[in-house]
Amino acid sequence: MPCKISVVAFDMDGVLTKWRSSWKALHEYFGSINLVNENDDAERFLRGEITYEEWMRRDLEAIIKAFGRPPSREEIIKAFSTYELVEGAKELINFLKERMVYTAIISGGIDLLAEKVREELGIDVAFANKLVFDEGGYLIPKGIEVVNPLKKGEILKNLSKQLKVPLSEFMYVGDTEWDFDALNIVGFPVLLNYGEVRLPERHKYVVVNSLHEVIEFLSKCF
Repeated sequence: MPCKISVVAFDMDGVLTKWRSSWKALHEYFGSINLVNENDDAERFLRGEITYEEWMRRDLEAIIKAFGRPPSREEIIKAFSTYELVEGAKELINFLKERMVYTAIISGGIDLLAEKVREELGIDVAFANKLVFDEGGYLIPKGIEVVNPLKKGEILKNLSKQLKVPLSEFMYVGDTEWDFDALNIVGFPVLLNYGEVRLPERHKYVVVNSLHEVIEFLSKCF
C-alpha cells in the first residue's frame, strides 16, 4: 500500500505507558485520589466551567493537602519510577527510527514522566504539561499548560510548520475521545482500541488492538 509517513506522534498515557492516566497515578501515589474524584473537575473542564490550568491547580492542591506538604521534585520522579511501557512500544519506536521517521509524544499528562518515556524509547520530542517547583525544589500548586487535552491538534499543526512536513504525512496514535482533535487532522489516524471509545459514525481511523498491529500497518508503507 503506497503511503508516505514522515512523522508519527503518540499520546502517552495508555498508548506508550500502561497507566491510562499519569495524573491518576500521581494521585494514587500521594493519596489524593478521593479528593479529586469528589471535585469531578474533568466534567467541569469539559463543560467549560474551568480552564485546564485551573484544573491542574486544583489537582496539585489536592496532592499537597493529602500528602500533608508539597512533595519535592525528586518525590514526584520517584512516584513515576514504576511506570511500565505498553507491549510493542520499544519495537514500534525502533522500527520508526530505523526508517528515519520523526517521532513525538503529545500528552495531556505530566512532563516529568513524558521526558522519562522519551529518553527510554529514544523519541525525538515530547510535549506535556509542566509542573512548577520553588527554589527549594518543592511543588507549587500551579501547572503550565503546554498541551490542552482537547486541543492536541494545535501541537500537531505547530510541529508540521516547524518540520515543514504536511499533516497528510503525519500519523497520530491515540486511545480515547481526548485524542479525536489530533486524529481528525492527520493523514494516518490510528486508534488503539481498549473497547471504551464511542467511535463517531463516520470516521477514517485505523482501529488496532495493539502496537504490534501498528507495526504491521507501517510495514506495508515502507
